[in-house]
Amino acid sequence: MGPLNYRQRLFVEHYLGESSGSAIDAARQAGYRCPQTHGPRLLTTRGVRAAIDARVATAAIAANEVLARIADVATSDLLNFIEVDNDGGWKVDLKLVKRLGLGHLIKRLRINKDGTSEIELEARVPALLKLGDHYNLWKGEAQSQLTLVELAKGLRERYEHLRSKERDDGPAGALPGPTGPVQ
Repeated sequence: MGPLNYRQRLFVEHYLGESSGSAIDAARQAGYRCPQTHGPRLLTTRGVRAAIDARVATAAIAANEVLARIADVATSDLLNFIEVDNDGGWKVDLKLVKRLGLGHLIKRLRINKDGTSEIELEARVPALLKLGDHYNLWKGEAQSQLTLVELAKGLRERYEHLRSKERDDGPAGALPGPTGPVQ
């Protein structure tokens, strides 16, 4: 299996790019004379298939890296960036940040004129929202939750209703009430 020729490389580029996985369209854009036959056949060629698989694996690693970075931001902790001395004072420890590989979490780092340090991390809430969107946490309908106040009001209304009914015609049966998880 030798290196890919120019048209095969073009086919791989178009197949993974503009053609969005259409072998016939990628073959047409790469300049093949009969794209209906060449496109599907190129996908079975060992070298072309290996090039496509390698590029897809590289893209998957990049996507996983993006998710890992977003998860880092979402779970970031300011205590990973500071060193506390015996007097209770603190300073930003950039050597520790570099050693832990957490530099991408810092949004802004400033040393003031008086020598004090300020550090600002990337916002956590947008990162959490992005992760929630990625894992489809917001797609389902939210379950209605019953607060203790609503539950108490419902119980009181049932109690009052039962008492008034009991006075009128004797013992009463159970009434349906609010259901759902209690907050």
